[in-house]
Amino acid sequence: MLQAPAGYGKTTLINGWSQRQDHACLWYNLDPTDDQPEAFMRCLDEGLRETLQLQPAATDGDAGTLMIALLNDLPEQHEPLLLVLDDYHHIADPRIDAALRLLLRHQPDYLGIAVLSRSQPRLGIAELRVKRRLIELGSEDLAFDADEAAALLARQLPFEASREQAERLNRRTEGWASALQLACLASQTPALLDRFIEALHAGQRHTLDYLAEEVVAPLPDELRDFLYRTCILDRFDAGLAARVSGEDRAAALLVQLERQGLFLQRCDDVPDWYRYQGLFARCLQQLLARHRPREIAELHLRACDAWLELDAPQNAVRHALAAGDESRLLALLLRYGRQFYRDGQLPLLQQCLQRLSDNSIHRQPLLTLLSAWVAQSQHHFEEAEHWLQKAEETLEPIYNDDEWRALQGDFCAIRSQMAMNVGATDSAIELADNALALNPEHMRSSRTTALSVLGEAHFVRGNLDEAQRRMVETEQLARSHDASQLVLWTLIQQSELAIARGHLQQAYNLQERAFSYAETQQLPPNPMLEFLHRIRGQILWEWYHLEATEACALKGIEILEPHGERWFLQCYTLLAKVAHSQGRQSLCADYVQRMQKLLARWDYHLDWVANAQAMLITYWEETRDSDSLARWLDTAPAQASLTNHFGQCNARNRARALLALERHDEAAGILTACLDSAERCALAMDQNRNHLYLALLDWHRQQREAALDHLQRALILATTTGALSSFLRLGKPLIVMLKAVIAERRLDDLERQRAERLIGLCQQQRQFSRAIRITLDEAIIQDIINRPDVPELIRTSPLTRREWQVLSLIHGGLPNEQIASQLDVAPTTIKTHIRSLYQKLGVANRAEAIALASDLLAKIQGSSGPQAPLRPLLPISPPADTPPKAAPGK
Repeated sequence: MLQAPAGYGKTTLINGWSQRQDHACLWYNLDPTDDQPEAFMRCLDEGLRETLQLQPAATDGDAGTLMIALLNDLPEQHEPLLLVLDDYHHIADPRIDAALRLLLRHQPDYLGIAVLSRSQPRLGIAELRVKRRLIELGSEDLAFDADEAAALLARQLPFEASREQAERLNRRTEGWASALQLACLASQTPALLDRFIEALHAGQRHTLDYLAEEVVAPLPDELRDFLYRTCILDRFDAGLAARVSGEDRAAALLVQLERQGLFLQRCDDVPDWYRYQGLFARCLQQLLARHRPREIAELHLRACDAWLELDAPQNAVRHALAAGDESRLLALLLRYGRQFYRDGQLPLLQQCLQRLSDNSIHRQPLLTLLSAWVAQSQHHFEEAEHWLQKAEETLEPIYNDDEWRALQGDFCAIRSQMAMNVGATDSAIELADNALALNPEHMRSSRTTALSVLGEAHFVRGNLDEAQRRMVETEQLARSHDASQLVLWTLIQQSELAIARGHLQQAYNLQERAFSYAETQQLPPNPMLEFLHRIRGQILWEWYHLEATEACALKGIEILEPHGERWFLQCYTLLAKVAHSQGRQSLCADYVQRMQKLLARWDYHLDWVANAQAMLITYWEETRDSDSLARWLDTAPAQASLTNHFGQCNARNRARALLALERHDEAAGILTACLDSAERCALAMDQNRNHLYLALLDWHRQQREAALDHLQRALILATTTGALSSFLRLGKPLIVMLKAVIAERRLDDLERQRAERLIGLCQQQRQFSRAIRITLDEAIIQDIINRPDVPELIRTSPLTRREWQVLSLIHGGLPNEQIASQLDVAPTTIKTHIRSLYQKLGVANRAEAIALASDLLAKIQGSSGPQAPLRPLLPISPPADTPPKAAPGK
C-alpha cells in the first residue's frame, strides 16, 4: 500500500519496480466513474481471468458474488502476477471495499496487490498489518532525501549542481517528487536552478497552480475553509486549530485530513501535533489572501493569543507581526525581549523593532539596548551608535545618577563589542573595563559581554594565556546567568584558541562540549550553532576528512538560510576548499563566484575576508590566473597586526600572491615577519603554514637546504597540529620536496609516516589542469631511475643533474633562450645539453622529449601516462589519533 498526497511518485515507483521484477502486471487506473460496484468488479474479473487464462464468469451478480466466483476459479499455482489499483482514493462505495477485503483474505501466493491512494483505503489494513501481510509506504518514505535529490539532479541536469543546491532544493520542497521534477525541467543552468529554489521560498507559481487545481479545488467547502483558517499556523494540535479557526469539529476534521492524505504531517517531537507541508501551506496562504483577505489579521490575532496561553511567546510575536498590531508588539517586546535576545532570536527582534516608532524605542532603555544589539550584530555600527546617542539625549534628563550609571554600563558593553568588531582593540578594552566598573543592570548579559570582549581582545593581541583565562571566567558567568548563546560563544572562542596553539584535537573536544551543551539546552538553530559547525568543518578540512567537512558547511547554510545569503560566505569558502581538494573545477568555480559576489556586495570582518581570499588565491594559483592575482594585490586589505590568526592569514595571502607572480623577495619579507610574530605569540598553526610557504619560496629560489629546513620544521609541527590539507595546498611540487626530505633528513617515525601519507594524498589529488607541474630534483630523479617500469636506456645511460633540469624546463614549455636565462648559462650551452639528453633518451625532437618527461613524471605522481584520465578521489583512512566524525545533528 502506497498512501501519499498527489505528486509523490507513487505510480512511477510501482511502475519502475514492477518492470525490474519482470512480473506480469495488471494495472487499473481508477477515476470517479469506477466507483460503481458491479462495473468495477466486472472489469477486475475480466482482467484477471484473461491474464490467468480462465474461463469467463458463469454467473452475474453483485460485487461480492462475482468476487466469490473469481476466487473459486483462481488456480493454485501460477507465475507471479502483480495487480495494481492506482488512484484508489476515487473509490468510496463500501461494497467495493468489501469485495477487495475478500480478495485480500484469500489472496493466492502468486498474486501481489499494490494499492496506490491519496487517502487511507478501507481494506482491513490493521488486520493485514498484524498478520505481516502488508508493506506500507507513506509520504515520508516516498519523499526524496538529500542524496536522492542530488542523484536526480546529476542525472537530469546538463551541468553539475552543487551539493548545497541539492540540499537547499530538497529542504524547500521537503523531497516532494513533483517539485523536484519541475526544478529539473526549469533549470538548464546553475543560475536558473538558483532562481527556481528562491522562487520556492515565496511560492513557485507552477507548483502552487498544481496544488490549487489538483488538491484544494476538489475539496468540500468545510474542509477547504478549515485549511484556509489554519494555514497561518506553523504547527498545531486540535485545540489550537479550534481556537484559531473557530471550528468546534477541529479534531474530527484533522482526522479526516490525515485520512485523505492532504499534505498533513505529524510533528516528530510532540505527539498529536501537526503541520502542513511547506509548499502546500504557502499555496493555502496565497489562496487565503486571494479569496478572504479581510480575515487574515483576525486569524493572526487569535493565533497570537492562543500561543501566549500555551506559553510560547516567540510564536505569539510572529503572529502579532503578521497582524501588524504595534501596541501588541510593544507589550510583547517589553515582556519577552530579553528572552528573545538570550535565545539568539535576533532576526525576530529586528522585525519587531522595525515595526515600532523611533519615539517608542527611545523612551524604553530595554528597546534601545535591543535595537543597538541587533544593529551591531548586522555590522550596522553607525545605526547602533545612533540608537545609543538618541537614548542618551532622551533618558539622561529623567534618570537619577545611579540609574544613569547602570544604563551607561549597558551602553559601554555594546560599544566595547562594536569597537572589537572594527579592530579598535584599545578602545574595546577601555569600554569593557568601564562597563564592568559601572555595573550594568538592564541587560544581565552586558557584564558577560564585557568579560568576553576582554578575552577576545587579548586573543587578538596574541596574549593567548590571558585570553584563555578570561574566556573560562566568561563561560562560568554565562552559565550562572543561563545565557546559552554566550556559553556557546565562550566554548567556541576557547576552541579557536586551541586551534591557534595548534592543539586541534583539544579544539575538537571543546566543540564536542559545545554540541553537547546545545543538545542538552535544546537550543533552536541560530547563527552561533552555525559558527560551531563551521569551525568544526575547518578542523575536519585540515585533517582531510572532506565529506565530513562538506556536511558541516551544508549544515551551516541550512541554519543560516532564514538570515539571508550574506552570511553564507564562510560556508561557501569551506565548500570551495572541499571542491578544490576533490579536483572538481566547475563546482569550485561556482562557489568562488558566489564568494566574489558576496565580497563585492557586503562588508565583512578581516577574519572572514582573509579566510575567503585565501581560497580565492588558491583557485587563481590552480587556474594560473596571474591577472586576477595581480589585480587582487592592487586592492588587497592593508597588512594588519600579525599577532592573531586572521592578521597572519591576511599577510600570508599577500605573500602567496607575490610568490605566484615570482616576486620572491617581497614574499620572503612578509613570510619571515609572519613567522617571527607567530613564534613570539605561540601561534603554532600559523607557524606550520608559514614554514610551508617559506619552503615553497626557497624551493623556487633554488635554495634547496633552506627549503628542506622549513619543510622539516613544518612536519615536526604537524605531529601536534595534525595538519594535512595545509601541506596539500602546495600542489604537486610537494611530492618532490617531501621525497627529498625523506631521503636527506633524519625524521622520526611520526614525521616520516606523515610525509609518506602526504605523498600518497598528493598523488591521488585531482588537479584542475592535466599539466604536470613538478620539477625534477635529485630525489625525484633517483625515484625515477629506481622504478622497474622506467625504460632501461635511462638507467644504463643516466642524465646529468643539469640535463635533468633542462628536460624539466623543456617539459614546462620554455624555449631555449628562457632556459638559458633561468639556468644562467649561454644559449649554446643549452643546445649542447639538449643534444646530449636527446641521444641518451633516444628521442628525435622536442615533442618526443616532452612526451617522455610527462610519462616519467606521471609515473611518480600515480598516473598511468600523460593522457590518462583523472582518477577519482580515493577514500582515505584517517590517522588513528584523529578519527573522522560527522558534525552532530547531521
